[in-house]
Amino acid sequence: MFPKNESLARNELYEICRLAYARGYLCGTEGNLSIRLDSNSLLSTPSNTCKGMIKQDDFILTDLEGHLLKSNLSSAARKPSTELKMHLLAYEMRSDICAIVHAHPTVTVALTVAGKSLSSPILPEVVCTLGSIPVASYATPGTEEVPESLRPFLSNYDAIVLDHHGALTLGTSINDAFYKLEMLEHHAQTLFIAELLGGAIPLAPEQINKLLGIRAIYGLTRPIQIH
Repeated sequence: MFPKNESLARNELYEICRLAYARGYLCGTEGNLSIRLDSNSLLSTPSNTCKGMIKQDDFILTDLEGHLLKSNLSSAARKPSTELKMHLLAYEMRSDICAIVHAHPTVTVALTVAGKSLSSPILPEVVCTLGSIPVASYATPGTEEVPESLRPFLSNYDAIVLDHHGALTLGTSINDAFYKLEMLEHHAQTLFIAELLGGAIPLAPEQINKLLGIRAIYGLTRPIQIH
């Protein structure tokens, strides 16, 4: 997975930033994304920047402790996001991930605001790829509370929802992390509509067990709750 070409990573990060903004997963200057380049450095979106208007030169290079490594003309005045800390903790705990997306998908967040669980096994593709979807306890954005609220889940989950805040998805590439974000929000939208229609009916245990067999074939190991 490492090392990754910085120029290529800038292009990939640019494309996903613009796509995430166009899809409505971010608004204003919300959210932050990153790609791990090697064992010592990562590329990330800076603070206070609209992802729908971002340029490739805006991305900043830091070490895995969050210290700036270098700046170019466009990003000289830019600083790391205050929420880069949760990316750093995830990279510290997971040597298998190379990219992270933190966004604020509307329906996903709305379900946490309403106190609804997202772990109900209702879509086979979600069961197979994301497994259960935990909700980290509420934490004040931009503080050390945020990474600490995620710590119990980072080792075992690739999609984690932050209560009243947003979502964090982890991937082997920035595309992989983004696809997981899309799947998470699609799952949330489906669950929401099902509740409006009278209530979501989870997959039966025997159906889930068959999916677990498929997961095993492809080496997918994320935990899943069987209701």
